[in-house]
Amino acid sequence: MNHIRRQCRVITQPGVVTAVHGTEADIQIVQTSACSSCRIRGVCQPGDAQARTIRVANRGGLTPGARVDLTMPERYGWMGVVFAFVVPLALVVGLLFALATPLGSQELAALVGLGALAPYYGVLYLTRHLFSRIVQFDATPSDAIASVGALNLVDASAFHKEGVQ
Repeated sequence: MNHIRRQCRVITQPGVVTAVHGTEADIQIVQTSACSSCRIRGVCQPGDAQARTIRVANRGGLTPGARVDLTMPERYGWMGVVFAFVVPLALVVGLLFALATPLGSQELAALVGLGALAPYYGVLYLTRHLFSRIVQFDATPSDAIASVGALNLVDASAFHKEGVQ
């Protein structure tokens, strides 16, 4: 029997360990928009960068100040896109078409469709703990990945860009 090993793509983001809480560690990453990395962003509009803190399982070796690489399978990113954008769009459009004739007004059907987003996102918020169990980040010290050969390290000064504390 021939076994084919399928490898999924992985999203990697460099970060810095800010705190360790027993079996968990807080990792700070800089999330930048496309404009903030553009060389001519001053001509158009100012770029922005936001520091985000993500809590991951500390499988040993993570200490405050250490550079790490957060990794996550790409499929979890697509799952987020589906639940945050595709399902709500389908809900609004589906309700618009389903209720336009019975209500006799497309405007009212559109308002009902948009109103359905509040309970949808409310349910997502209430079930966020389920998503946190499914979607797991893995933190690997940057030195370990750099020795393998494919990493783009971030300078610690990147965390002190304009507007980021």
